[in-house]
Amino acid sequence: MSDVSLNPLLQAPGLCSIANWLSDSRELIKVLIHSPIPQAGKCSVARENRRRLADQYLKIYVPTHQAIQIPDRILGIIYSSLERRNPIWPEVQRWINSTQQWHGRSVDEIPWNPIQAKGMIIEGITGIGKSHIVDRALNLLPQVVDHEPKGDWGMLKLRQLVYLKVHMPADHSRKGLLVSILVAMDTVLETNYSRALVKTSSRVETLIVNVMQLLVQHRCGMLIIEEAQEDNLGSKVFSRDFLNFFLRILNWGIPILIVGNPLSFRELRMHAQDVDRFSEGGWFTMLPEMGPDSDTWRKSWMPGLWTPSLLDETDAPFSPLATYPDITDWPTFLWQLTGGMPRHLGRLRSEVMEWALVNNVSQVTSELVLKVFNHSPKFSVVKERNKALANKDIKTLMAYQDLPIEQLRNYWLADKPTTFQTKTSHRSSVEAKAVQEVFEMGVKVESTTEQKKLISDLKALTHETSINRQSKQTRSKK
Repeated sequence: MSDVSLNPLLQAPGLCSIANWLSDSRELIKVLIHSPIPQAGKCSVARENRRRLADQYLKIYVPTHQAIQIPDRILGIIYSSLERRNPIWPEVQRWINSTQQWHGRSVDEIPWNPIQAKGMIIEGITGIGKSHIVDRALNLLPQVVDHEPKGDWGMLKLRQLVYLKVHMPADHSRKGLLVSILVAMDTVLETNYSRALVKTSSRVETLIVNVMQLLVQHRCGMLIIEEAQEDNLGSKVFSRDFLNFFLRILNWGIPILIVGNPLSFRELRMHAQDVDRFSEGGWFTMLPEMGPDSDTWRKSWMPGLWTPSLLDETDAPFSPLATYPDITDWPTFLWQLTGGMPRHLGRLRSEVMEWALVNNVSQVTSELVLKVFNHSPKFSVVKERNKALANKDIKTLMAYQDLPIEQLRNYWLADKPTTFQTKTSHRSSVEAKAVQEVFEMGVKVESTTEQKKLISDLKALTHETSINRQSKQTRSKK
């Protein structure tokens, strides 16, 4: 990597740290970890004021393998994008200036360029944690950086747009997406681009060029498209047009990350060249854990999302319930209630904490959790879906139009000890960490050695974070 001191685009706080994060996984893990809820008995806030902290469970960031791998890739792409577009370089200045010659032209009239930025895809069902991972990575960086006059790179003034995140439009149109991009730029850059460029008579093909020019002028490091759903990107009416627009942006040197439901990428998968372009930065398929015995569920999600507590007593040992007579431990019980979805695990813990604080309950029990789950309006309409996900019940899941049934079926059928997955129950930790060979493109699970190193690093960093938090709480009491 080049010296960041020689590139104005990489000198701001956060941006100047990317190279260090990419070269040392421990440093990246350290900045990614976010655990605002302490362990039981360690909360310094008065009990009567703790209820307002319950929402903090949804902000916890548990650094699982993919939750480290994906931010690593996002940061790496942004870094290389800004590194490649160093404004001091004469050839970069010439390229930026040359884009002005196409102002007001149709995108069909503009030649394709040799510049090739990286595309990236993150796909997964709702609740798997896609957006949470993306947001955590982006929060490490400033979104806007102001540059004052610099004679050596020919810019009077620049508002650098490090990244821009927009949602796919509700009307599923390209013009709707273009307007969303301009409005988002106006919001973060304090500009009036949407008012100046969007007219009733505006042609989509011309508006595309305007948007690309602005993204280039502001040196956008990455464009993130959220909530790609089957009825917009996956629609046969719009998908080709959308993809051509994205390819154009890649062609102008701006990386694109598309985050969405696996069903939305069915059309894209049918074209090998498109797959190559959009997977160059990584195609990540986020899938549910195989079951409650998985190491990620028991050793990452459970301690990361469930163990933190706003109460003064730790949870009671699990007590079997008549409703679930065969379940004998907390991980399996919570798997059944949440379907193994991290979002729902955090949501349930938040609901349990709030109920306990309101009703002056001092300890969480399995009976309490089931009671809260059965009466919480946050779970009233998702119980059957969670149950079906927990039990791999394809027949029930087929009632949901936005679930990738074939992908889930194939994934679960791959759960064979002799082929894709080594069962974790009743085996040594070394055997439980055997390499898993997963069929879906982009899904890679770390080797035994990598897992052991990761767990060791996480334990050390978690201990360090706990000590720092206790130290801050002690100081705040003085």
